[in-house]
Amino acid sequence: MQKNTVRAILITGVIAALALSGCGQKPTSSGTVSQGSEPPVNNSQTTPPPQEKAPTSNENEPIQSKIKAYYGDEQASQLVEKEVTINFKEEKDKYTAALWTLKKAPANSGLVPLADSLGFKSAALKDKKLTLDITVSGEGRLGAAGEAMLLEAIQKTLFQFSEVEQIDILVDGKPADSLMGHMDLPHPMNRPS
Repeated sequence: MQKNTVRAILITGVIAALALSGCGQKPTSSGTVSQGSEPPVNNSQTTPPPQEKAPTSNENEPIQSKIKAYYGDEQASQLVEKEVTINFKEEKDKYTAALWTLKKAPANSGLVPLADSLGFKSAALKDKKLTLDITVSGEGRLGAAGEAMLLEAIQKTLFQFSEVEQIDILVDGKPADSLMGHMDLPHPMNRPS
């Protein structure tokens, strides 16, 4: 009976010692356990195991790009070039993002946004031809000089992308003779040589 009591005390002591030795251990990023501030014993693994997916930091971040945008001067008599930053999720969205910059001039610049009356529905690039589908609101239409500057601003904004060789502007999904009734609208407009 004394042997069983001694064994029970020894077993209890061993269990208590094992339990106490686990205190203060911290798991590390590699999955090993370190004791206090000691370095992990085996930290040679630098990539996650195959069953885990490493998180990508830019998966949901927008792409940023600096482009040139064009506005009318204070008298709306000539184009003024400004460098702006656009944000877009996918490469195909950069054209509409660039066009939307033409709707609002930089703050405190005194410049006139020429595309204020336009809505940009879509822009699709195929075989170096960018087809735009836009809508023109009844309010904010420009005169002949303003429409000519707007067409020039659209061309300069989009032709800065080297992959665009032609631009075809559709109004509400259809080819139109003119954007606002003053200037001819060629189908397509070709990159200036």
